Amino acid sequence: MPEERRPELLRAEGLVYRIGRAEILRGVSLRVEPGELLGLIGPNGAGKTTLLRLLLGVLDPSAGAVYLKGLPLSRLKPRERARIASYLGQESSSAFPFPVLDVVLMGRYPHLGRLAREGQADLEKARRALAYVGLAGLEGRFFHELSGGERQLALFARVLAQETELLLLDEPTANLDIRHQDQFFSMALELAREGKAVVACVHNLNVASQYCSRLVLLSRGAMAADGKPEEVLRPEVLDPVFSTRTVITANAATGSLMVGVVPRRWPGEGPRVHLIGGAGSAVNLTRELERLGYRISGGIAHEFDADQVLWRSLGVPSAVVGAFSRIASEDVERAAPLVEEAELTILCSFPIGVGNAENLRLASRAARLVIVEPEPGDPPRSFFSEEGRRLFRELAPRARALRHSELMRELEARRIPAGP
Repeated sequence: MPEERRPELLRAEGLVYRIGRAEILRGVSLRVEPGELLGLIGPNGAGKTTLLRLLLGVLDPSAGAVYLKGLPLSRLKPRERARIASYLGQESSSAFPFPVLDVVLMGRYPHLGRLAREGQADLEKARRALAYVGLAGLEGRFFHELSGGERQLALFARVLAQETELLLLDEPTANLDIRHQDQFFSMALELAREGKAVVACVHNLNVASQYCSRLVLLSRGAMAADGKPEEVLRPEVLDPVFSTRTVITANAATGSLMVGVVPRRWPGEGPRVHLIGGAGSAVNLTRELERLGYRISGGIAHEFDADQVLWRSLGVPSAVVGAFSRIASEDVERAAPLVEEAELTILCSFPIGVGNAENLRLASRAARLVIVEPEPGDPPRSFFSEEGRRLFRELAPRARALRHSELMRELEARRIPAGP
């Protein structure tokens, strides 16, 4: 006989929460299964904490319902709820005049009878939880004497001692340093892998990407996205919600996604500038011109070149050829409109060989051209072909040569450098 399907651990259907005429949550529905580490993300005021409190039963929804293990949350007694779901908020007051062990033992209350005291088994579970979070030996210290990170870990130990299948965490690492953040979410991930379900409000999107198996994005009280990190952490999803411009890259060490923000531009759109680079020579200029509000185009660039990777991340129009391929005259014709539409073309400093010499022919199409003189730390303008050397000699008299610092002073003043 096939095994009967167990109900999901947590289910919310059409949750609405109002305070007066203000609608804090609007029709939120989600399901959480054992083994998930679900991250609730979104801007301040999106409704993340309110949703967490509705899932716990601290708040009653204006409409909709929450189910724990298939049972309506509203029909469960508080002690019954506390045997299934535990809660950890942002760091509590440090004024608890209790020893650390007593604070952790508070997590055992759902499992005790009325007026019953903790037994030896409860003490062992509390001590085991303290040891797991790295606070073994501090059980006799007073809670208020601990550091901020230690207090939050002690409260997490209290949640662990409660022994629930579902853990609800509200910005648990908001005030912790990166070491404690990693320690905390590593433990949460381990618990999920053991079959528990963890739902955490997370402000730091990079932390959410690294540790969460699934993300729910809230915007103005409604669900804007629900899926794997790579499905949710995309500029077209995040930008409208956070009202900013994001850049998504991959962390080479962990493989997780990293979310960055492109600084706001100056009011209005700047002139169009075309960058001809290679070997990463246009990376810094691209970032600086973005910050200053210039409209940028780029190329011809080889696939996977650092310049091309950045241009693609920023959505900069560019002409691209295959990695290690030779730029051909057809590629120059394809890229020429980008140069001809630009008010200024900048030829960066990079090695010139047979494969990229045609970029010099592209530069000759510019109405106004600046050649950046290499400075210490820049890729050298070395030549590996006589054709490249000849093309550069022909190009130089009709261009203005500037060092990077000189060029930026003029561009920061919103002046397009004049010709030679």
